[in-house]
Amino acid sequence: MSVVTSARGPIRDGGQPDDAQWAAVLADQLPYSDMQRLAAAAAAGPSGVNALRAQAPAPVLRDACDQLTARLVRQSSSEYLAGVIAGSASAVALARKRQHIDVVWTGPETGTGAGRLTASVVTDLIDQAHRSILLVSFATNNEPAIEASLTAAADRGVEITLLAERHEDNPGYTASGTPFPGLRAVRLRWRADRRPHGAALHAKIIVIDDDVALAGSANFTGRAMAANLECGILIRGGPQPRAIRDHVGDLWSRGYLVRD
Repeated sequence: MSVVTSARGPIRDGGQPDDAQWAAVLADQLPYSDMQRLAAAAAAGPSGVNALRAQAPAPVLRDACDQLTARLVRQSSSEYLAGVIAGSASAVALARKRQHIDVVWTGPETGTGAGRLTASVVTDLIDQAHRSILLVSFATNNEPAIEASLTAAADRGVEITLLAERHEDNPGYTASGTPFPGLRAVRLRWRADRRPHGAALHAKIIVIDDDVALAGSANFTGRAMAANLECGILIRGGPQPRAIRDHVGDLWSRGYLVRD
């Protein structure tokens, strides 16, 4: 079962990424110049990769060479892998150039135009989703506007994943009940036996279609959406939205998160 799906294909519990997804992750981690060197090494075959590894100063590049060697053993076409690596590097570089970052607020209006209000941003993002929504929150109330937008998204086929705190996993968390109980969604929790004593699931994140992410201080509650003083960063484009989704997927595949 995937956490969320994307145009790049699903991440499956315990599964391995395909070549395109693997190369995209590398492109997030390595400088563009190193990706070009890795593509050239792939085109030359195992001997080229070994030569690059021998002179690579950074552990992350040496590790990428080891991963590439393993894929070359399974993949007969070195030219294909070289093209996948070069294409991923170019795509990530272009996405980073096109990235847009904005500030999102809850609280008193100052008239400075310093950002948009959290409640309107969250519902707009949910309404824009075509493929997937990942929602992570500490406190999550059934705020009507958000619930209506999530229900509409589920009705049009969007895959929704909810990761929320629970009293059963964190005795210090006093809220009860199931967030958005009638919503069709994959529900995850952070297991009590896989977290340090006293640790809380405190992140507040929403990721839309692997392309847009909002991360900030606001829980998905009516008070946080409309009354508190809250601040968040809205990221459109770039590697960060998918990286957040991938991190949650990795936590699930490694057993830190389980289905509720």
